[in-house]
Amino acid sequence: MLDVRSPSTVARGLAAFAAGLGAGLFLPGPWTAVPVIVGLWLAALGPTRAVGFVVLTGLAHGALARVSDASSCGRRMTAGIVRLTVRLHHPAVAGRPVPAEPVGLGCRGEVTVRHRAPDTLAAGTAWVVEGRWIPDQGRWRPAGGLLAIREARPGPEVRPGVGHRLRNWIVPTIGELYGSRAGLIEALVLGSRGTLEPALSAGFARSGLVHLLSISGFHIGLVWAWVVLGLGLAGRRRQAPLIATVAVGSYVGFIGFPAPAVRALALAILDAWLTWRQRRVAVGALSATVAWIVLLVDPWALTDLGGWLSVAAMWGAIAATRWADGAGWTSGVGTVIASSAGATMATAPFAALVLGSVSVVGILLNVVAIPLAAIAMPAALLSVVLAGFAPPVAAALAAGGGLLLDGLERLAVLGAWLPGAAISFEPGIRSTALAAAVTGSMAWVFGRRNRWREVGRRAAWVAVAGLFLGLVSGIRWGEPGGPALHFLDVGQGDALLVSTGRGRWILIDAGPVDARGDAGRRVVLPYLLRRGVRRLTLAVVSHAHRDHFGGLGSVIARVPPLLVAEPGLPVPDRDYLALLDAIDDRGIEWRPLRRGDRFVVDEVTLDVLHPDHRWPGFGTDVNENSVVIHLRIGRFDAILTGDAGFPVEARLTAAVGPVELLKVGHHGSRTATGADWLTTLRPKSAVVSVGSNGYGHPAPETIARLEGAKVPVWRTDRDGHVTVWPTGDSARIRSRRGDQVIPFHQ
Repeated sequence: MLDVRSPSTVARGLAAFAAGLGAGLFLPGPWTAVPVIVGLWLAALGPTRAVGFVVLTGLAHGALARVSDASSCGRRMTAGIVRLTVRLHHPAVAGRPVPAEPVGLGCRGEVTVRHRAPDTLAAGTAWVVEGRWIPDQGRWRPAGGLLAIREARPGPEVRPGVGHRLRNWIVPTIGELYGSRAGLIEALVLGSRGTLEPALSAGFARSGLVHLLSISGFHIGLVWAWVVLGLGLAGRRRQAPLIATVAVGSYVGFIGFPAPAVRALALAILDAWLTWRQRRVAVGALSATVAWIVLLVDPWALTDLGGWLSVAAMWGAIAATRWADGAGWTSGVGTVIASSAGATMATAPFAALVLGSVSVVGILLNVVAIPLAAIAMPAALLSVVLAGFAPPVAAALAAGGGLLLDGLERLAVLGAWLPGAAISFEPGIRSTALAAAVTGSMAWVFGRRNRWREVGRRAAWVAVAGLFLGLVSGIRWGEPGGPALHFLDVGQGDALLVSTGRGRWILIDAGPVDARGDAGRRVVLPYLLRRGVRRLTLAVVSHAHRDHFGGLGSVIARVPPLLVAEPGLPVPDRDYLALLDAIDDRGIEWRPLRRGDRFVVDEVTLDVLHPDHRWPGFGTDVNENSVVIHLRIGRFDAILTGDAGFPVEARLTAAVGPVELLKVGHHGSRTATGADWLTTLRPKSAVVSVGSNGYGHPAPETIARLEGAKVPVWRTDRDGHVTVWPTGDSARIRSRRGDQVIPFHQ
C-alpha cells in the first residue's frame, strides 16, 4: 500500500506509473513485453510488490489510450480533400477553429474544423462539408489535425444537447456585452485562448500573466470561493463546500476537462477532504497524487508541457505559501508574492528546456493582476448568467468588469514592455541545468522551516558560489533583451526569424525539405516553440524555390501567421502551388509584395525594395524576382537579398546606403554580392546561410570579395545559428564560435 503521508513513497509510485504509462503509449507492440516482465518480476517480490502492480497498471492504461487513439478519426482520416458530415460542438465563427464530431465514418473522437462562411454555424448542428484535411499525427501526442472547410450545406436534423444550446447562447451574449473584449472574456470564462488577439496573448506570456488566461487553479479556486461565499451569505454555510465542489466539477466538465483544470479540480477535492479530516499532507505527496489523477483522466498529459508546468507551478506555489505562513508573512500581498515566486522558480527548468524564457516581472505584477482578475472573472461570469434574466444588471456588471479588464490588458502590455521582463536564453540541457540549479538553490535557501536569519546566511553562500562558478566557467547569463535577428542553420537554404522584443515574430523563409528532412519541422518550429511563440505576425517567402519555402508548411501548421507575403508571380511548381492552397485553406491572409511595400511591427520596419513590376526583368527568373528587404531597427540597417544576384544589385545600388549587416545573396553564389554592391553597402558584417551542397556555395570568388572589403563573415554551416542583437550604437553577434560586437556606421 502507498502511504500518502510520505512524499518519497508517493513520488516513487508516480514515477513507476509514469514509466509504465509511457511504455504503454509509445513502445511498439513487441517491446511492451519488456515492461510487462519487469512489472511481473517486481510484483513477485515482497518489498516492491506495490511498485510492480503500479507499473503494470500504468502500462495497461497507456496501451488502452493508444488503442483508443488508433480508432480515432484524427488517426484514420487521410490527408487531402474529404467529404463528410460533421456535428459541431461549439459555435463556429468564420476563421476560428472549433471541435466537431465526424458522423458515419466508423471512427470516434473529435476533430478541429474551420470554415469561411460569413455566418456563425450553431453548436449541435450537423453539416455536410467538403474541405482539406491537414493531419497532425506526431508520435508524442494524440492524433489530430485541421479540417479546412471550403463548402458546407445543412446536414441531417439533429437535436442540440443542453451543452450545445448553452454555448450557442453564451458566445453571442459575450459578444453583445463586451464587444471588442469578447476574446479576452472567452479566454477567462471558457479557456478559449484562440479567440485572443495574438499580440495581447504574447504580452500576457512575456509579462508572466498568461496563467490568468488558462482555466487552471486560479480560476477553479475563484469559482469555488465565490460559490462558498454566496452560499454562506444565503445561510447555507454547512452545505457550501459540497455544493461548490459540484459546481466546480460541472464547470470543468462544461469546458471539456482540460488537463490544468482537472489538476485544479483534483486539488480542490483533495484539499477539501484533507481539511475535513484535519490532515496536513506534505507538498510533494499532494502534488504527486494530483499529477497521478491527471494522468488517469488524460494519459496523453504525460507529454503535455502545459500539464507538467501546471503541476510544477502548483507544487511551487503551495510550498512557498506554506513557508511564508510559517515565517509570519501572512499579509495578502506577501502571500501573492510568495505564491508567484514559488510557481516561477518551480517551472523555470521546464521553461528553460522547452521555451527558452522565464518571466520575472510577473512575480510583482501578480500582486495587482490577481486581485483585478479575481473581481473581473466573477463579474464576467455573473454578467453572462444574468443577461437572460436581468439585462440591466448584466450590462452594469459588464461595464464594471470592462474597466477591470482594461486595467488587466494595460498591465500585461506594460509588463511585456519593461526591460528585463523575461530572461531569455538558448533552450537546451545547459540552460535547464542552470535553471534547475537555481531552483534547487532557492529550495535549500528557504527550506521548510528556515527563518529570515538562516535564509540570509544561505543566500550569501549561494551568491558566493554562483559568482565563483560564473567567473570560472565564463558562463553566459542569457540573451540580451530587445529585437533580434535569428539566422537558423537549416542546411542548404534560408530561414530567418526576427523577434521584436515585445513578443511578436516575423519569419522570412523556412528552409528546405531535403535529405536531412523537413527544416521547418526539424529546426524552425522547435526554435519557435521553445520560445513560447504560438503565432507569427508575418511570414515572407522570398521566392518559389524549395530551399526557401520547403519548411513553411510544417511551420504554419503549428504556428500560423497572421499574413503570408511572397512575390506573387505565376510559377509551375506543384509543391509551391500546394503550399499556397494550404495557406488559403487555413484562412490565412495573403498578399503579393512589390517595391514600396512597408511593414512596421513594433520597432522593426521592413521596406520591400524588390520585385518591381517596372523592371524589364520582372517575372522572367525566379531568383532575380526574389523579395529584397531593407530591415531597420533604430540605427541598425540590414539588407536581406533572397537569391537575387548581380542584375538586381545593379538596379538597387542607387536606392540603398551603408548598412550594418548583409544577408549574402544566393548562399554566397559567385553570381551575387558584387564588388559595386559591397562598395555601396559597406556592411559591417555579413551572414551566409548555407549547408553542405554540390553547387560550390559559398563561392571562393564571393568570399574573396567580402574579405577584400574587410567584412567579417558568419556561415551557418560552420557557425550554426547566428543571432544578432542591435543595441544602442552597436550590435552583438552570437554564434557557435562566440560573441562579437559590431559598431554601427557613424
